Amino acid sequence: MIQPARRVAWLTVLTAVAACAYYNGLYNANRLAAGADRAAREGRSGEARSLWAQAAVKAESVATRYPGSRHRDDALLLWGRALSETDNCTRAQRPLRLAIDSSPDPSVQRRARLVLGRCRVQLRQPDSAVAVLTPLLEGPDAEKLTSSALLWRGRAELQRGAARAAVRDLERTSHDAAAFDLALAHVALGDVEAAAGVLMARVVRPYDEDRWLRTLDSVGVRSPESVAQVVDRLIARNDLTQGERGRLLLADGRRWSREGETGRGGERYRAAIVAAPDSVEGAAAQALLAIGELQRTTDLESLARISDTLSAARARGGVAAQLAGPAAGILGDAVRVLQDSQPALGDLKMFVIAEALRDSLAASVPARSMFLELQRRYPSSTVAAKALLAAALIVPSQADSVRAVLDRLYPASPYALALRGEAGSQFAATEDSLRVLLARARGLLGMPSAIEAIAEEEIRRR
Repeated sequence: MIQPARRVAWLTVLTAVAACAYYNGLYNANRLAAGADRAAREGRSGEARSLWAQAAVKAESVATRYPGSRHRDDALLLWGRALSETDNCTRAQRPLRLAIDSSPDPSVQRRARLVLGRCRVQLRQPDSAVAVLTPLLEGPDAEKLTSSALLWRGRAELQRGAARAAVRDLERTSHDAAAFDLALAHVALGDVEAAAGVLMARVVRPYDEDRWLRTLDSVGVRSPESVAQVVDRLIARNDLTQGERGRLLLADGRRWSREGETGRGGERYRAAIVAAPDSVEGAAAQALLAIGELQRTTDLESLARISDTLSAARARGGVAAQLAGPAAGILGDAVRVLQDSQPALGDLKMFVIAEALRDSLAASVPARSMFLELQRRYPSSTVAAKALLAAALIVPSQADSVRAVLDRLYPASPYALALRGEAGSQFAATEDSLRVLLARARGLLGMPSAIEAIAEEEIRRR
């Protein structure tokens, strides 16, 4: 039987061992967190995320294995923060809530509130975020966390559509990143001039590419001219890489193109090529210039040159390949069919390619030329009258000349009747038959068709 004195000695040793394990665990968790903060400041985001994940495991172990420790709340706070830094805010809420509810230390409670409020913004729970963050702006020591609390409450207000409240909070915070949110809040209020002013003031601050690109796109929907001026200021900075300049110019060019300002868009694409030559961004700009030219051209002979440009851009990989790939494939088929004097099923292939130009590439101008060229090359084709009708529908203002050809050469065609508003059951029957033939042509061009076997039989009958 162990003597009382020996029992006390053993308990003392065990307590000391447990305390040592506890403090080692918390020390290691804090050390990992400090390393994660340092890695994040130095731009090593992957390493920072890995260190936060390790810190979360250590802090969770300490908080759950030593629930009676007076430092458990520190472990809970660190556990929750580490989870939030690894984008695991759903799991982070429990330890943060426990730290808020159980800690006797107001400092721990307030820091846990800030992290929890941030998590709820990231989880798109703005009402809960506002409720959690608002107490941080009250009380005698509110100034210690005011700036961060204002930033996240402003973002929560913006999420729930309270743009004026968001502006009030975001104008008071000293956080550098708040400018992007403030610009979006001004846009939500319809004040694009104020939004552009905020962004202009932010130009001289450290460059955050992701936030800049997203915010410029959002503001550019309302005022592409204002955003273009901000972009000019940004690309004049001497600390941006060629790729960063190229991406800014590419995005601005696409904004102008979406507005129908193809000339302004082309200027930005050419500027991107100059800013980032021999780069993926330069290749992407080449692809976008070529696609823009394709969408405007009426000259089918130019398709070979445009196809070569797009094929070269696709070979560069990355975003250039994503942009150029679909158009390069369709144009490759177009060039082969146009240059082959007697292609198999050439009329059907030309019709399918013209449809792809019109529907997949928004290139209705060359599609119209392709439809008209089909009728010229294959006047007796089953799809000749349909091609004329398709050409007439693309540019209604020029439909009269096409209608005259359709009425003169195919007066009894269901398509001539359709153009006169007299289509009947014969039109539907003809469409059903041609649909099968065209499905086969798509298969031959590498455009998969679900009814290829039926089309094969129809081709044999034809």
